[in-house]
Amino acid sequence: MNGLIGVAFGEKFDCMAAHAFAYSRQYTDLPITILTNIKDRCAKWKDVNNVNFIFFPCMTIDNRKIKTTMIEYSPYDKTIYIDADSIIQRKGIEKVFDKLDGADIMLNIYGRWFDRIPLSYYRYAMHRIRETIPIAIYYGAFIGFTKSDKAKDFFKRWNANWKLSGIPREMPALACTVKKSSGLKLIQCNGKDNVFSWKKNTSAIIQHEYGASYWREFFPKGYMV
Repeated sequence: MNGLIGVAFGEKFDCMAAHAFAYSRQYTDLPITILTNIKDRCAKWKDVNNVNFIFFPCMTIDNRKIKTTMIEYSPYDKTIYIDADSIIQRKGIEKVFDKLDGADIMLNIYGRWFDRIPLSYYRYAMHRIRETIPIAIYYGAFIGFTKSDKAKDFFKRWNANWKLSGIPREMPALACTVKKSSGLKLIQCNGKDNVFSWKKNTSAIIQHEYGASYWREFFPKGYMV
């Protein structure tokens, strides 16, 4: 079985995820699992069918701990994770799962750094993890995975690297974990395939940064948070 998973810790992100998935529901009937620490959830969730919630009695700052171990909680054979500030804005997400056939992990590449590390929090995290350039950088807002042994090991090491990095953000640890992975079957999306986009792109199936200022130009009023 294929399905979507999200992490919604704290009232703000619970509300954002509820509105985003309510909008996304018109383009897919896939089951949705939400990992959350909120019991009194946003009323907008009533507009989302086929969704189940897994509750964690922990603090909102523990959201990355749950995200980097979400493979343990996914009830699906193939899973696609999207951030709470992302939406599905056109049909076709079901076909994206086909990319995971025989694979372990699917990520969307941001770029590659060869000569320098331009972001200070990456420099700090990579120093602690003992990794250096060249390195490929991936978005953390879109992650596909199977339940293969390699995928399970990948998440275990991602979580360990995130803890070692000493920072809240999980993307530096994600990049380092990919680089240190041997034998991992990684599917790389690149933006040109219109699977995922961080920048405004109405052709992309998954649009990141729901709630950014540009959304007010075209996002349906009934779904705005």
